Formats: sequence, structure tokens, C-alpha cells
Amino acid sequence: MQQNTGRIDYLDVMRAVLMMLGIVLHAGQLYNPQQSWLLHAPESSSLFTYMIIIISTFRMPAFLVVSGFFCAMFILRYGNAVFLSSRTKRILLPLFVSAISLNVFQAYLLQYFGWISTSVPRYLLQGGWVQHLWFLIDLFLFIILLCVGYSLPLVRKLCQRLNSLVVNTLPLPIFIAIISLYSGGLVLLKILGIPMYDSWYGMTDLYELLSYLPFFLFGLTLYSSPKWLAQFSTIKLVYGIAAMALLVALHYLLNQGAGGAWQAATMYCSSLIRWLSVALCFSVFNYLVTRGNPYWRFLSEASYSVYLFHHLIVVALGLWLINYNLSPVVGFSLIVITTLLLTVAIHKYLIAPNRLLHLLFNGK
Repeated sequence: MQQNTGRIDYLDVMRAVLMMLGIVLHAGQLYNPQQSWLLHAPESSSLFTYMIIIISTFRMPAFLVVSGFFCAMFILRYGNAVFLSSRTKRILLPLFVSAISLNVFQAYLLQYFGWISTSVPRYLLQGGWVQHLWFLIDLFLFIILLCVGYSLPLVRKLCQRLNSLVVNTLPLPIFIAIISLYSGGLVLLKILGIPMYDSWYGMTDLYELLSYLPFFLFGLTLYSSPKWLAQFSTIKLVYGIAAMALLVALHYLLNQGAGGAWQAATMYCSSLIRWLSVALCFSVFNYLVTRGNPYWRFLSEASYSVYLFHHLIVVALGLWLINYNLSPVVGFSLIVITTLLLTVAIHKYLIAPNRLLHLLFNGK
């Protein structure tokens, strides 16, 4: 991989916004008619079901592409040892501190109000300590995989040659069309009896890791190819949105069919939608973000604290507001605005000025 020296301001801002979208996602879960979250309000709206589906389609894949991009930049600049040491402090320390403080307190809060029927220790041992921190576990496992591969000269050389071959011979749209077949391979592994959904101590499972791995690897590839990065992040929005509308309509039609062929086609269409949504996300931020804006910089710096603290605050506000029979839109809006203001204030006035808290919750 060769160093990419192009503009990356929009990637940093995009990563921050994607993390902060956790507030929107989890506040929406409170009013989701499917009632699949930790708690739910008596009032609900299908609007939030669709909102959750849309955000979930692009949010974590786009985040992992950006993470892969920055991981490639870091490991090539500073080497394996410095990279692993930095990422361990940046990811594992906030993960551990948040799990034993914020998530434990959240568990006792949920039990007190009757949303957890088992004891808190049992709940935590069954994976309840993870909650919104799951993506940090997945990301760190991908980083370990990257470090192992980078430390083995033969593997590193093989990956570099394969990467060069793919980038230099395949047009990006063809690559996306091919990589979208990957989801079918995961189904095949399940058919072959591979334990894809067995939980790893409540932290993650093989299906989740393999589903997200291509996006992290694609981020590594984008760092090596300024041409692909430019193509991926400069889609004409009119054409991109039109293509998305066609794919969504096609997905709806395919989903009406019965049988294995229809299911395979629907799955492939879903993969195309996900990849296109990530590309549109890149393009939107590339168009909107201006270089050197201090507000964007603050947003990027605060996003980690916002993400770590938002879950507990959304739960606490949800436990309070569900007693007032507010309309779903009003309740959702109050939770999103209040949580964003509180978490930004926590970062600015508690985390950022305090060296110990900054280390514990931001890994810096």
C-alpha cells in the first residue's frame, strides 16, 4: 500500500457523525413497534422502524471503511508496534472503563425499573456489559488481524500484490458488484455447519465479524488507491439517489418471490444497497465538509465521549419519559436533543479538561 496524501478532513468528520448517530438510532429504538431494544415506550410509530433500517444499512459499514482507511495510514506511518500500542490504549481502555462504570450502572437502573428480570451479575455475565460497545470489540479484533498479517512478511507481500492486482485491473463498480456476492458465501458457511451465530461470551459471533470484515478491508484498499477513494467519494448525488431508488424497488419486488433463487437475488440486492449507501455517505460528506473548520474539529474530538455516554443517558431519559405518554416524535426529539447537549457538555467540561478522564474515556 502506498501512502495517500489527499484530503481526509471529511473522513474524520464522517466517522464522528456516524458515531453520534448512535443517539438517533437508540432513541428511535425506544419508539420502535418491534420492541426489540432494552426498553420500549407504550407509544410507537413505524416511522422509527424504517429510520432504524435506513441508518443501520450504512452506518457501521461506513464507519468500518473509514476505520480501515485510518488504520492503514497509521500502521504504514508508525509501524506495527506503535500502531498496536496506540490502538490498544485508544480502544480497549475506554471499552473496559465504560463497561465497568456506565454499563454496570445502566444495568442496575434497568433492573430497578423492572426491565431486567435476572440478577445484574448474571445479566452482565451473559453479555449485558457489552451493549453499544460491541463495535469496539469487532474493530479491535480486525486490528489484531491486521497486525498479525502486517508482521508476517510473506502474508504482507501477498496481500500487497493482491491489492495491487485488484486495484489496477478491476474498475471500482465491477469490484463492488463482485464483493456483493460475499454475503452468499456466509450463507453457504452456515449450510456447511459452521457455527456462525454461536455467541462468543456475549461479545460477538462469527457471522457478525465476517459480515463487517470486508468493509474494514476495503478501507485498507482505499488508502492504497487515491483513484478508488476519489471515485468512491465523488458520486453524483442525483445519479446515486436514483440508483438507490431503483435498487430498493428491485429489492421489494425480489422479496415477493419464493424459493432459493429469489432469496439469493434478494440478498445480493441487499448487499448492493449497502455498498451504494456507504459510497453515498462518503460522497455527501466529501461535498459538505470544508477543510479546517473548528466546529468540525470539535465534533470529531467530542464524538468518542458522546458515543460512550449516550447509551446510558438515552436509557435514563427513556425510563423517565415513557411515563408521560408523549407522542413518539416529541419523545424522540426530546431525547435526541437532550442527549446530544449533555454528552457534548460532558466531553467539553469533564472529559477534555481532565487528563485522567481523557485517558480513561478517550484513550489519549
